Amino acid sequence: MIEVDAESLAENAVLIGLLTREELRQAREEAEDGTTEALARAMMRKGFLTSWQRDKLLKGETNGFFYGPAKVLFHLAEGTFARVYRGTRMPGKNPVAVKVLRRRFATERGAVDRFNQEAESGMKLTHPNIAKIFEFGEQDKNPYMIMEFVEGSNLRDFLKIRKVLSTADALPMMVGLARGLQYSFDQGVTHRDIKATNILIGSRGEAKLVDFGLAEIDKGDFSATVSTNVRTVDYSALERGCGSPKGDPRSDIYFLGCAFYQMLTGVPAMAETETSDQLAKMLKRSFSAIKPISEHRNAPPPELSAIIEKMMKMDLRSRYQNMDEVVRDLEAFQANFTGETPAPDKKGSTIVRKKEKPRPAIGSAEDLFAQAFGHLPELDAEPPTVLCVEVQEAIQDAFRKVFTAMGYKVMLVGDAERAAERFKESPSQVVLFDADGLGPDSFASFLAMREQARRDGLDLKALVLLGPRQGGLAEKLPQGDDLIILNKPLKMKDVQEAMNRLAPV
Repeated sequence: MIEVDAESLAENAVLIGLLTREELRQAREEAEDGTTEALARAMMRKGFLTSWQRDKLLKGETNGFFYGPAKVLFHLAEGTFARVYRGTRMPGKNPVAVKVLRRRFATERGAVDRFNQEAESGMKLTHPNIAKIFEFGEQDKNPYMIMEFVEGSNLRDFLKIRKVLSTADALPMMVGLARGLQYSFDQGVTHRDIKATNILIGSRGEAKLVDFGLAEIDKGDFSATVSTNVRTVDYSALERGCGSPKGDPRSDIYFLGCAFYQMLTGVPAMAETETSDQLAKMLKRSFSAIKPISEHRNAPPPELSAIIEKMMKMDLRSRYQNMDEVVRDLEAFQANFTGETPAPDKKGSTIVRKKEKPRPAIGSAEDLFAQAFGHLPELDAEPPTVLCVEVQEAIQDAFRKVFTAMGYKVMLVGDAERAAERFKESPSQVVLFDADGLGPDSFASFLAMREQARRDGLDLKALVLLGPRQGGLAEKLPQGDDLIILNKPLKMKDVQEAMNRLAPV
């Protein structure tokens, strides 16, 4: 619902700092009329606003657009205590993630202290397999931290698409994560919240630990911090069950083993419980009932199974005692598995050196991230072309990267009428039409493309994205197996799944 008039929308956008006066003048010139909606659409077409910023402005909101030097662009994810946004760090517009403590916790001293402790812990860590935290602070009484933006998805969502990883695909991730945790231990920082949603898989297949939410800063002081998330209950139940002290770093080793287990089998080591009662959750956790990875249908080679099972031993004396041992064994297995020669690094672990004729690099040339969302095309096959009609440059860039990685040829157009002309000149097999920001009149151009395809005898597939207030427009669109309609809010993986259904590569 629109709660501001066009003049208030314009003034708020400028006063907040989202637009300059010159940009506002350009948007007004392009607006079809003087209505609030028309002005907002023009701002989006010009790339001055994102849909998230527009929706907040239309509600009359003036806070939450900036946190320190970061400008917020989109909402990415949220957890029990915080929300995460995609942003840019000004000046320079470098991509960042902005994590903001939920408002209901911002007045609780304990929650704020834990949040700031996470930031302080993370700022100590600089490693390629740990998402970097750059700074933290408070904006309008809302604690925030500015973090490295990892283009990709978390491990849980990654596995929803990929289902299960082969040993060859999982191994580089596993070694990287083990090295990252080894490094954090060396800095005196434990994680205390390792789970699939706190492991990010980047666009090149790199894995990174994120959210050291209960990390302890002082080396040797492993007193646990009380929290209410599910994994905290798991840590407490594990440590109570095996008689280890609270905050034992070997607990991180156990749960990193659980993440490896999930990568290679496609199922979590422990199923989530529905109850919100922490005691009930703890009682329902049965670590001894976990099926050994070596007994799974998708079991990895025996040597790797033995490493993961040792990481997950309930008997503390049988479990790995430190991450140096884990990294050593994983690197040795990797060297044998890939046929590559290990060389010692300055820390005493190994670095894999390729022989003259190495096997193809996993996660680079074959692009592991692209494999997660569809098969790469054969070299002699002509990939289908997708015409993306999208007004926002940031989303255009995302579509270009993701669809190219999936194996499509990508054309990008920011205006519906120009898209119809482009289609007439050079028809594509697939059209992605993001109506959010284009306005209802733009559907005439979309229907013109479908009619052109019909006249030319082409089998056109279409994916239409509708904004939160455009749900009623779905009834005006022709129905059929060649058309999928998605309503916002949605995630990139929803778009990818729809594309795979429409025109698998």
